[in-house]
Order: sequence, then C-alpha cells, then structure tokens
Amino acid sequence: MQQVIRGENSLLQAGEAIRKAGCTSVFVITGEHFHLYEQPVFLEKLSVRSYKKRGTNVEEQEILSALAAFNDEPGAALLAIGGGSVIDLAKAVIYKQVQSSLSIPFFIAAPTTAGSGSEATHFAVVYQGKKKISLAHPQLLPQVVVLDPELTYSLSAYQTAVSGMDVLAQAVESYWNKNATAGSKDYASHAIHLWRENFLKAVHFPSGEAREKMLLAAHLAGKAINITRTTGPHALSYFLTANHHVPHGQAVALFLPLFFIYNSPGNELCSLLEVSGPPAAKEMIRQVMRDAGLKTTMAELGINKTTIIDALLDEVNEERFANNPVAFDRDRLKELIMQYL
Repeated sequence: MQQVIRGENSLLQAGEAIRKAGCTSVFVITGEHFHLYEQPVFLEKLSVRSYKKRGTNVEEQEILSALAAFNDEPGAALLAIGGGSVIDLAKAVIYKQVQSSLSIPFFIAAPTTAGSGSEATHFAVVYQGKKKISLAHPQLLPQVVVLDPELTYSLSAYQTAVSGMDVLAQAVESYWNKNATAGSKDYASHAIHLWRENFLKAVHFPSGEAREKMLLAAHLAGKAINITRTTGPHALSYFLTANHHVPHGQAVALFLPLFFIYNSPGNELCSLLEVSGPPAAKEMIRQVMRDAGLKTTMAELGINKTTIIDALLDEVNEERFANNPVAFDRDRLKELIMQYL
C-alpha cells in the first residue's frame, strides 16, 4: 500500500523513508528548475547521485540516458522530485528495468506541481516522435509519496493555472468514465470540491493552505484516474501538445467544457460543480479559465482550427477515448469544435 507523507517540509522525511527501506544510496531525478545540492541535508547518510530532466515531454533518448546513469551503481533507491514529466521519466526507467527483468528500485515521488497526479498512478506518458504512448505496470506506482506544498511555492500564476486545470479535467473525466467505481467517484468528488474552493485562490492569492489543498486535490484526482484512466478531453489534447506545443493542462482544459455538451453528464456531476446542467458547466469552466488567465479558444492560442481540425480528429488517442461515456463521433466533435473553440 502506498505511503503518503503530507505537510510543509515533509520532503525532509524522504531520506528516512529510504533508509527504512534498507537502501544506502539514492538516484534523484529532478526538473531543470529544482536545485539539488551535492549532499542535501534531507538525504544525509545516503550516497546521492542525480539526473536533471530536460525539456517537457518524456522521450526515448532521455529515458535511455537516465537508465544508463541509474544503472551505473545498481541498488539505489529512486527519488523523483518534479512535475508530471519528471515523475514519468522515473517511471519509464523502472519500466525498462521491468522489461529487462532487473531489480526494481524503492521508488519515492515528490510532486512540485499540483496537477498531473502522476505520483498516484501506475502508468506514465511518454512520446515516440509526436505520438503519445502509455506505459503501465503495477511497479510504476511509487511506494512513498511526499506531498510537500513548499515544493509548489515557486510556481508562477500561469503554471499554477495550467496544472490546476489538469486536476479538474482528471477528476471530471474519472467521474463520468465508463470504468468509474464507487471508489474512483469518491476520490474524484473530493478532488472537485477541493478544486472549487482553492483553484483561483492558488492562482491569485497563493497561500500555503491553498497550495496544500490543491496538491491534495491533484493527488486525489490521480488516484481516481489510476482506477479509470482518462477520456475524451485528454484524447484530443495530446495533438495540441505534440504539434503546437500547447502545455498539457491548457490543452486538456480547452476541450473539457465542450465535452459537457458532447457527453451530457447527469445531475450528479453537475451538482458537484454547483451548476444547473451541462451548458452551465461549460460556461462556468470557461469563465474560470479566463479568470485564471488561460485561453478558451484555439484562435487565442494562435491556432487556426479550420486548418488543423481534420488532423486533430485523425490522431485522437483511441485508448483514452474508449473510456468516454459517449462513443467517438467524428462529425459531432467537428461540429462542436467549430462552434465553441
């Protein structure tokens, strides 16, 4: 069962968790903006090696590079401190170990954004060229998660908004998912409640409390999609990220309101969002996006929807869309995109 360590400065407990697992060394993967001192105090009494992830997406060449560095000294614990792509890179390293029947490291994840929920899932997103690939294996779920809100304090308002909209998308998509269970709905509903109360506060008035609650919301949304996976908005979003460099949270948020019309979810989900029905949900989410400084149309993103719509629909991620409560209808989606985006 996954252990969750929460609260300010909880990252300081990571070293103790690693030592309790019987490890004497740790391989730390971080993002470009996280500065890891040569021998950080919180990892005292451990031999520390580190790898800095570059760029946004997780790609094969970088996976192999990180894997080679990790295997220079076998037997180390693996600690990922970063956003979703950093944690997914660590997961991809573990996946390669699984494929090669090599030993699986003790794995800790400490997210630095309140968004992806990757620390709560047993799958990872990687790219082969511009094509998004999902890796999945039970061993990819970290044994320990550190939810330290202090790691998110340096996020800009834009980064907070982009990652926070991914929280809502994952919670909503899990809730209306064909694979939804009582457990996944409980996680999703809790995440939606926390999002409603704290998202705009975290963007504009980022108190420690708002940061901590958004970090928990992201974790709960991650636990929800760990059961169900995602649906239509995610299935369409990958094209914009891969081909037009639109940040994932912005891309998925762009499509989320439209899917309230496409899926026409029942009163239960709309009540969680405190709206009267699907059209009101669409408008509420678009307004919150505007309030957070995000774009609600492709034109605002500098994209001509007329020229890309056929390619977008040609490359919909079928695996993700298979979980959607309404089957893929190309003509209906094209109509809605042209009307609303």
